[in-house]
Amino acid sequence: MTALPRGPWGVALALAYALNTYVAYGALTIHPQGTWDESTLTAIEFASALLIALGTLTFLLTLFPVRRHTLSRWWLTPAVLFLTVGTARWAYIVQTYPQGGGS
Repeated sequence: MTALPRGPWGVALALAYALNTYVAYGALTIHPQGTWDESTLTAIEFASALLIALGTLTFLLTLFPVRRHTLSRWWLTPAVLFLTVGTARWAYIVQTYPQGGGS
């Protein structure tokens, strides 16, 4: 019974998760052409950081109705997943494409 979206919390969190999904899609599907493609690498890092920030915000927003038992604990799962994806993508980009000496 508590897994169903109840009132404004369910709708607001569904919209927040939709926004997180859009940002995650952008962070995961953009691929740089090489180590020299600094603008694309910066865009991926920005999308990953934005995903981490939105995931954190969504997690904190989800805690309120979960602690009041308005929604079930399963509503926290997408927020944790988005945090993990954002962190993993950012770490992958930093490790795979290290910043060069640049001129």
